[in-house]
Amino acid sequence: MGSLSSRVLRQLGRARAQQEPGSGAVGSAQRPEPGGNAAGHGFCYCPDSCKRKRSSGAYCYCRPDSETDEDEEEGDEQQRLLNSPRRKKLKSTSKYIYQTLFLNGENSDIKICALGEEWSLHKIYLCQSGYFSSMFSGSWKESSMNTIELEIPDQNIDVEALQVAFGSLYRDDVLIKPSRVIAILAAACMLQLDGLIQQCGETMKETINVKTVCGYYTSAGTYGLDSVKKKCLEWLLNNLMTHQNVELFKELSINVMKQLIGSSNLFVMQVEMDVYTALKKWMFLQLVPSWNGSLKQLLSEADVWFSKRRKDFEGMTFLETEQGKPFVSVVRHLRLQYIISDLASARIIEQDSLIPSDWLSSVYKQQWLAMLRAEQDSEVGPQEINKEELEGNSMRCGRKLAKDGE
Repeated sequence: MGSLSSRVLRQLGRARAQQEPGSGAVGSAQRPEPGGNAAGHGFCYCPDSCKRKRSSGAYCYCRPDSETDEDEEEGDEQQRLLNSPRRKKLKSTSKYIYQTLFLNGENSDIKICALGEEWSLHKIYLCQSGYFSSMFSGSWKESSMNTIELEIPDQNIDVEALQVAFGSLYRDDVLIKPSRVIAILAAACMLQLDGLIQQCGETMKETINVKTVCGYYTSAGTYGLDSVKKKCLEWLLNNLMTHQNVELFKELSINVMKQLIGSSNLFVMQVEMDVYTALKKWMFLQLVPSWNGSLKQLLSEADVWFSKRRKDFEGMTFLETEQGKPFVSVVRHLRLQYIISDLASARIIEQDSLIPSDWLSSVYKQQWLAMLRAEQDSEVGPQEINKEELEGNSMRCGRKLAKDGE
């Protein structure tokens, strides 16, 4: 009932209250006793004097200034419940197929045997694989066989990887652990499962770190994932100097280190002399991979090892020996002009006897002439700048900022 009707009823009630009991006036009404037939009068007077709307349409006067429409509230609540979605997890078709057809092998029409295991599978699902699609559609003898023996030439592939690869044909998504991604990638490449190969690549990109980067880089090259290979190289360029690790130095190949040291994008922390020190530690671990000390001990151990063998060099530097020659292509990319410009660094270089003396003599001469030209010549410097030459000869140095803006 609206607010206008409520005011009319309240005025009517006050008018009745002002009349004398028993006056018999026309239109007068007496207050029914509590518990009487209040509903018959259209109103209910309960002892608690609470105004409520009854299902019969009657009202109760207790607190005249408060009014609650329970029917409307109940209707709104029912409407809200009707319009509120309810979720109930059902067993999806994909899960049913995976459980029934793949795991249980029901209605299998072909058996695949490999690495001592056997899988009861279905040709219609195997045809999603380029490997099996070609096998079944061509004139190969396997197209009419009910049991196929697979030869696994890749040592990275194991039974667990094949289980994941075959299972991926029966489900929408596959959970790939970083520790298993290389084996699964190998199986996916063999079976030509493009979707699984792509998912392996994404997993590798998301989990590159100091422990996985070298393995990922090598595998990406083996299986043709150029984007993963590029991502690994970027990670190494940004983190080689700041995330030095004994195992990482052992795993880094000469080819990869050559790319890193020769790149103008290498983040050098802090100066070029630190790159030389890192190379010295890396060469030591390449020559003595069985060493298992800590990173703090690594430099001193490398210095002792090279020092002991200096007597055997017979007047040659380390890079001129048979042991050192494989590392020449890497060390050549050091920007020596920024090392010998510091007296302490120049003394260490001379004492270590790792770098051929003619390399150093050439750099000393170049730097000396550059200084003379700057002081005594009237040259104003290069008129044109070659970007590649600039990036290949510029100083590489970096600092860590404790706070933004410092």
